[in-house]
Amino acid sequence: MSEKIVYKLNISGGNEGPGKGMSKLIEIDEKKFRFEGMKIGEVIKGGLIGFPNYEFQITGGSDRSGFPMRKDVHGPVKKKILVAKRGIGYKPIRKGEKKRRTVRGNEITYDMTLINLKIVKYGETELFSKKEEASD
Repeated sequence: MSEKIVYKLNISGGNEGPGKGMSKLIEIDEKKFRFEGMKIGEVIKGGLIGFPNYEFQITGGSDRSGFPMRKDVHGPVKKKILVAKRGIGYKPIRKGEKKRRTVRGNEITYDMTLINLKIVKYGETELFSKKEEASD
C-alpha cells in the first residue's frame, strides 16, 4: 500500500479542566503514530502524538465513507446492525422506529480517517488557545 495515511484527530477537552467544552482538529501522519489495532476506550500517552504529559482516551471515529464507529460492535468490521434507540449512527423520527444501519466496529483499522479523542490528563503545554474577543 503506497498510499500515505493521514489521521484527523478531533481532540475534545472533556467534561472538566481548562479545555472543558472546547475541541481541536489536528492532522497526524501514520508514520508518527499508528492507531491500528487500538479500540474505543483505550488510553494513549500524549507524548506519542506530540503533546507531552497529556493522556487521551479514544471515544470513537469514522472511516473514509463516513460510517461511524460503535463501541458495542466488536472487531475491525463493517456491519449492518438493527438499531432502535437514538445513538451513534441513528436518530429515529417516530417512537419505536427501527432501522438497519451500517456501522464500523470498535477497533481502529487503516480505513479510519477521523479519530475522536478526549483528554483524560492535562499536560503543561496549552492545547486550546483562548477565544479571541472581537473588539467593536
